[in-house]
Amino acid sequence: MRIRVAVPDEQTDPHVINAVLESVTRVDESMIRRGASPTSDELVAAGARWAPEPPGDEHFDHGGIIAARGHGDCDDWAPLDAATDRVTGKDPGARAIVIPSGPTTYHAVVQRGDGSLKLGPDDISARAGMHPMSEQKAVAAGGVLSVSGAGDYYGACLPTVGPLSLRAGPQMSVRGCDTIRGAMYEGRCDMPLSGSPLIGSRHRRGERRGGRRIHGGHVPYALSSTAHGFTPEEAMGHAILGAIVTSDASEMVTHPDRYKLLAVHAHLSGMAPQDVHRMLAETVHADAVREGQALNMHPGSVLAEMAGRMGVPAHPGHIADAILHDIHRGGWTA
Repeated sequence: MRIRVAVPDEQTDPHVINAVLESVTRVDESMIRRGASPTSDELVAAGARWAPEPPGDEHFDHGGIIAARGHGDCDDWAPLDAATDRVTGKDPGARAIVIPSGPTTYHAVVQRGDGSLKLGPDDISARAGMHPMSEQKAVAAGGVLSVSGAGDYYGACLPTVGPLSLRAGPQMSVRGCDTIRGAMYEGRCDMPLSGSPLIGSRHRRGERRGGRRIHGGHVPYALSSTAHGFTPEEAMGHAILGAIVTSDASEMVTHPDRYKLLAVHAHLSGMAPQDVHRMLAETVHADAVREGQALNMHPGSVLAEMAGRMGVPAHPGHIADAILHDIHRGGWTA
């Protein structure tokens, strides 16, 4: 049975493609377990090759088809390799995702459970004969570190400027650069401005920050912070930290956007997932107490206002859950 998924060109973005890749990965998992498909390692050893598809319909084929045909495209190989890592227990958290390979093209790779990507000689497509895509090229294409919020945004939280595309919420990117000091990386983080007194518009919701209410005026601007480093993580971490410090000083950003940056920065700094969640929950609670004192309100009322914007119960832990869910649903890799 062949299931066709029709995706309009304007909706073809990583979030959509990754969902299809995950479906194929699960099919490959089932087939490998039942002995209906070789693993990616077995296929490469048997001589199966990478080969681009002809222009036209894009087919995401499972491992059995690669075996019968003798070749597959990156969107065939990556799900099979992720499924192989899951089934063999090598990496239960592996998944197939796409990263930009050019201004309008994507390349399917495997993202390990720790967030890193299989690039260069570790890329299954390269192992099957494709010219390896270097890590620096992948970073330059914006594929190693990127994140955008995926929740519902209103007023000032409507899609705003970003380094890669028009998205809602904070935007991040990192690229490789050749310098006289050797290979380095430049990170950029854009934080949407919110509630500017310079531009007024109709809004649906407001939010309190620092003792005053921020209304959802649509402002097509963002604070932008750039930084460099010797690794993608270092460059991106410095850029995010700059955006956090600047946005705190401006008091023109929303709580969810700030919390997302705090979470990503903590992860890049090496903090374990459970510690990131605890840090977020503690930060939410501290913000509610501080703003409650400034507004002469009970902290619970401030929490209720924050949580109401996200559609979750008024509890720091639930707000932290919603922030982390938005980050993962928005799609980001490190």
